Amino acid sequence: MSDARPELSVAEAAKYHYLPVLKYSGRAGAETVDPWDPKADAFMCGNAKARADYTVGKSGGAFNAIQMAVSQAVLDAAAGNTGNRIYIAIQPGVYGETVIVPRLIVGGRSVSITLYGTGQAPQDTEIRANIDQGMTGADFATAFGAAVEHYAPEIAEIYRANAALQRLSTENACVLRVENDGFQAKNLTVQNAYNCDRADQNSKCEDGKGGPKNAAGQFAKGWHQAVAALVHNADRVHFDHVRFSSFQDTLYFKGRVPSTTVRSYYSHCYVEGDIDFIFGRSTAYFDGCEIRSLGSRVDHTYVVAPSTNMHTPYGIVFNDCDFTHDGSETALAGTFSLGRQWFQTVRASPYGIPNIEAYRTRLAETSEFDHPPEGTISLDVLEAVGKCVILSSRIGAHINASAPGMTGAAAGAMRMENSFRESGTRAIGPYNTRQPISSAIWATG
Repeated sequence: MSDARPELSVAEAAKYHYLPVLKYSGRAGAETVDPWDPKADAFMCGNAKARADYTVGKSGGAFNAIQMAVSQAVLDAAAGNTGNRIYIAIQPGVYGETVIVPRLIVGGRSVSITLYGTGQAPQDTEIRANIDQGMTGADFATAFGAAVEHYAPEIAEIYRANAALQRLSTENACVLRVENDGFQAKNLTVQNAYNCDRADQNSKCEDGKGGPKNAAGQFAKGWHQAVAALVHNADRVHFDHVRFSSFQDTLYFKGRVPSTTVRSYYSHCYVEGDIDFIFGRSTAYFDGCEIRSLGSRVDHTYVVAPSTNMHTPYGIVFNDCDFTHDGSETALAGTFSLGRQWFQTVRASPYGIPNIEAYRTRLAETSEFDHPPEGTISLDVLEAVGKCVILSSRIGAHINASAPGMTGAAAGAMRMENSFRESGTRAIGPYNTRQPISSAIWATG
């Protein structure tokens, strides 16, 4: 395999225009053509004003909590008191809550929900919560479940399921959970305020105890996954001028059914984090966004962690984006990475060389290291090749330009994918927790 950096032609790069990327949905390898142009929505593109169906505000709004407004919208829709889209205006302020926007089908038609901040800037209207993968279900119920009896059944069901967990999973540890087809959000911030609040035996804390805490109750070292926004099996989701803030796993998009393609589009958004902070296995397009790597608490960061199915035409695409950093000492060292593959529910690459003697796996529905040295692997994991393209973007000096797949100029088009030999066989490398994305293909934009 050549070490030379291959390049896309201009014609090949044109295949990653947002319209063809967002054209397909459905089962991987058997997608249907379903053209979607998010720029055709006049409100989201700033060419029209919305008339609010519900208003949330700390003073003067019909609701003082976003989740209550969403719940009422769902109840009203179920009663037939709505059109095809519901607009919820959110006045400036900090809303300390988690928000679930469920899938909404009424009379066989999908009813979409739009949340939008009415302030001058996204920072004026903020949804903020401290929730992480280390939180117990009981703590979740105490922090966020006080009003669950008043929520619409579709929303209450998810809150109760979380409360019943011994410990939240990554997808449960989110501030904003979107299951609503056609969902939109505009001019607001979604922040997961977790930093190092809980320590356990898996945390990188002193003796697993965490050591001293700061005034915010956070440990100096150690972290869990803490999602700002989760797009969960929702198709045609559009975020415009939205700020996503966390550290690990900031923005997560997935399909409920393995190997199903759903689409989300991010225009003029800001996403910050440190570990795999943009990740998932669906199609996501970032247009004119800022992607900021934070080096304040880690020695190394990864921007993207795609888990795209090999049969899905497109994974994560960045167009005309700025990859920036926080000016921290670790960022200025220039060793951060753009990305690595993610094999969902698996902590190691299935394509590496095992460091466990006589290790064997068999194909199964789930991936488990259940009877060492034997285990199982799912087809979904084996087909997760991870696809990412970066087009006509500016990549800061915090990214290691000499790493495999990361060489070349900072503007143009780059495709990152698995490393295969010309024969089609996998170029096996050392066993690693996750196989780094290794092939880079560029073209001038």
